[in-house]
Amino acid sequence: MAQVTLVLDRTPVQVYTLDRPVMRIGRVEGMEIVIDNVSVSRQQAELRQDGRFWTVKDLDSSNGTFLNGERLGPDALPLRPGDAISFGKYSLFFERVFRGQVPPEADAAPGKAPSNPIETFHMDIEDLERLQQSVATKRQAQIEWEVAGTRGTYHLRVGGALVGRSPLCDLRLPTGGPKQHILILRGERGFEARNLSLWHRMKVNGAVTRRAVLRSKDTIEVGPVRLTFLDAV
Repeated sequence: MAQVTLVLDRTPVQVYTLDRPVMRIGRVEGMEIVIDNVSVSRQQAELRQDGRFWTVKDLDSSNGTFLNGERLGPDALPLRPGDAISFGKYSLFFERVFRGQVPPEADAAPGKAPSNPIETFHMDIEDLERLQQSVATKRQAQIEWEVAGTRGTYHLRVGGALVGRSPLCDLRLPTGGPKQHILILRGERGFEARNLSLWHRMKVNGAVTRRAVLRSKDTIEVGPVRLTFLDAV
């Protein structure tokens, strides 16, 4: 049987055997994998067996589910041995066990009894730390941008970013939109968007505004430019 290893703060916590065709993850009773922590949604994600393979799907969780650092959309994606599924403070590593760090075998409860699958990656704790640092970079606050059919992702720095076409901009768009127009700034209440132009209107979630505090998945539009803000997890 396939298995996943739950990791918190670079420390493996528990190995779970995927012994049912559908394994739901969340913080409420009734989930096959229960993680009682406020950083985990009531219904976070779902692992589903599809023939010989497994897939992962986000269950419309509040902070999102990430596969190898990339936020999942509405569709299920296939899993490969070694993949990292992340949410809140936690990560689940598919078919990966860490040498000398996994707790001893527990009682054979559904969804919680470790096993020894054929295709398991064995890693040292140093490898785990490097992998988590790589995944964490992708999970920091970011902007997904789209203009004239071109798309990209920009990871926000501590202070924020100036967005536009000017060489002075942190996020320099390839075409379309004003030269220096949108300022994404971290404040006391989190990140906010500010319209720096007197000529171009800015819309946040469809409403015209010059300044708005941003929440995860908020959209910012200026002419042909569309930005989607994704907060850190």
